[in-house]
Amino acid sequence: MSKSSFPWHARPGLAGGIDKDGTRAAELLGLGFGSVEFGTVAVGPRAGAELAALRARLAALPPRAPGAIGIGLGQPADAAPRALAACWIAGLYGAWDVADYLSFNLSARACAPLLAPARLALVTDALRAVAAARAGLPRRVPLALKFRLGGADEAPPAVALAAAAAGFDLLTAVLPDDDPKRLSRLHALITAVSDGPAVVAVGGIRKASDVAELRASGAAGVQVHRAFSESGATCLAQLLGSV
Repeated sequence: MSKSSFPWHARPGLAGGIDKDGTRAAELLGLGFGSVEFGTVAVGPRAGAELAALRARLAALPPRAPGAIGIGLGQPADAAPRALAACWIAGLYGAWDVADYLSFNLSARACAPLLAPARLALVTDALRAVAAARAGLPRRVPLALKFRLGGADEAPPAVALAAAAAGFDLLTAVLPDDDPKRLSRLHALITAVSDGPAVVAVGGIRKASDVAELRASGAAGVQVHRAFSESGATCLAQLLGSV
């Protein structure tokens, strides 16, 4: 699946965290964003009620304007690291049929233990397991990994490279707000996965010039969170440069 296969990247997307349970789905999907990501929802072999409720709300939506639906998936707070693959696969099976893409979220502070170098093999195995499970579904739903890009002097995150190698279609990089080198860091990541997944940037995006800079650095798409929290639906016009 090539980067050009995701038409929703033509317009800014709404990041996860605005609507975690789908109660605002019709409203948010009608605002004109290229995509709306719901969640992040904690899911696992014994923790699927929140995802089931979100799925039911999304499945009940009336016909709507174009705009992709994403669902963010994470582990329950009390889940052991070794349960990561089982949790993610449970999320895949519980959400694939109502989503245009699924985002497996490692950007939360609570995920820090999973990002320790000693856990890279475990996370890599989970990424591969999800990609293998996806192959058995009736439809190829795009898979995204969401992660923090890191500081200016760090190499591209190993988990991002592992996701690319596993066959994930999207990498959602959470950029530090005030790092003057964040564009060069983003470009380094994009270069490292140039033949693989599309890279989407989120973090510190408030105006059209921010969107233009990120696209010039090679980002296939952008998502916003704080701009919407601060300005509501009017932020989209600002991001598109139409005000």
